[in-house]
Amino acid sequence: MRRRLMLLLSTLVLAGCSTTTTIKDFSDRSVGYGWLNIKEVEANRLHDVSVYQFRPHAEAPYYPTALKEFQGGYLYWTMALPPGSHKTISATGQRCLGILCSNTTYRYSFGKQGDDVGAVTIRTPGVYHLGSYDLKDVKTGFFEAGRFDASPAARPPARREMLEEILKNVDEPVIADRIRRELAGLR
Repeated sequence: MRRRLMLLLSTLVLAGCSTTTTIKDFSDRSVGYGWLNIKEVEANRLHDVSVYQFRPHAEAPYYPTALKEFQGGYLYWTMALPPGSHKTISATGQRCLGILCSNTTYRYSFGKQGDDVGAVTIRTPGVYHLGSYDLKDVKTGFFEAGRFDASPAARPPARREMLEEILKNVDEPVIADRIRRELAGLR
């Protein structure tokens, strides 16, 4: 009996870990992409950037992004954004030295609403730039929580360079065509 109970519990835990929404039709989806420079914050390696849909209300409003070191910062993108209002909500990283990383996780939360950092409104499927930002630590008192500032990047990569890099990693034909059209318009 105990063995069956453990097997059932293990099955439920594993099933809970694999619950993601798989998108098969990208005809109504958009690409959202951006770039973050993290040279002036505690983390020196990002491992997660999330985009949040705050209008219209959705059952699953968080969209994870692909992430890649790119030109001194991190390029992030998602191909799953439906029409609505979206915002880059957070970036998570660690301080690493080579392959050794600290056990401290740094989460840079941009807030759900109230400013336009990484915000975009999607009306029709397409390719949308969420912005390029420099993150900088803000000095606080000894007993205060750490804070950061996100300002438009001083030297971001060109949108063309970012889209060309994203295109190398896209397998979905509908999304690849949208990126190629956007690149043609940037000439």
